[in-house]
Amino acid sequence: MDYRREPFYWQRNPLVGMHLTPAEDRDLEYAKEMYPKAFSKIQEQVEKECDRQEFAGSMMFDEYPDRLSMRRIVNQIFEEVKKQEKTCKKNCMKYPDNQWLMDIITVLLLNEMYRRRQKRRPGRRPYLPPW
Repeated sequence: MDYRREPFYWQRNPLVGMHLTPAEDRDLEYAKEMYPKAFSKIQEQVEKECDRQEFAGSMMFDEYPDRLSMRRIVNQIFEEVKKQEKTCKKNCMKYPDNQWLMDIITVLLLNEMYRRRQKRRPGRRPYLPPW
């Protein structure tokens, strides 16, 4: 028996607390389309890397992903973005500095990992404080 306190309406309606309906997923995709150009290019690389990491037993779905693996993935994405920046001739995005770029990649990667983890647990309810 689950001893967590849940609002009474969760006990009556099992659909409350579900994550990302198709409409919400479309909303998220629409929001991504409005990202600034600099971020959308990085987001593409983040999604490609997450596609590669999305398999059973991946660190992306560990309860607590370790920092070393996260840094390794961020470095791979960073190298790919820098490679694209060097090969681009015109209309290229120049990033302010490497630390800024690493920070943005880390934030986008964590956001994408969180979104994919939530998709894997569709019936999971959000955490409730123990009061």
